[in-house]
Amino acid sequence: MLAQIGKEAGVKYVDKLRDDDLPSRPGDPDHSYLGLMKTDFVTMVSSLKGDASGLSAFDSADVVNDSADYPQ
Repeated sequence: MLAQIGKEAGVKYVDKLRDDDLPSRPGDPDHSYLGLMKTDFVTMVSSLKGDASGLSAFDSADVVNDSADYPQ
């Protein structure tokens, strides 16, 4: 339904934003809230035809030290 509305409005419907599903794998630097925000912002900026290269290059590894155990 939303894709059809976007098509009729002449815009691209993007459904790749995350709300609670963390990107990457457990233990990876981007598998965090900060990584989730980075992924969402890159998706939004890119979808709006902006340059997200600076944000894409941001390394969240130095920001969050994730020492949690992620049983899978």
